Amino acid sequence: MRGEASFKAGAASFTLVFDINVFCELEDETGLDLPALIDHIQDKPSMKLLRSIFCAGLQNHHPKTSLAEAGEIMSDAGMDGVKDALSRALKAAMPSKAEIADDGQSAEGKAPKRRKAGTG
Repeated sequence: MRGEASFKAGAASFTLVFDINVFCELEDETGLDLPALIDHIQDKPSMKLLRSIFCAGLQNHHPKTSLAEAGEIMSDAGMDGVKDALSRALKAAMPSKAEIADDGQSAEGKAPKRRKAGTG
């Protein structure tokens, strides 16, 4: 559960990272669990929420970026660039429902067969 996306803002390059730690920090900061956070992002998020999410995503590669600095980076990148980078990073961080359903199952939808010890 780790997604990264690089983007340009002005002449500089940045990388957003969303992983377990970032999602936990966002839950603490916003009071929203991951499904609620995704719903808020998809349903016309506030600028404050977008800036918080963006800032949290910057911390792995750009530590100590403040909220104000994240806002400046967002302004330089433009809203289309911000939305694109957030979308790519978040999609990469979260498996699709189909991938979750298939996790640990064979093509027939059954648990994979385990070999008995010594039957190699």
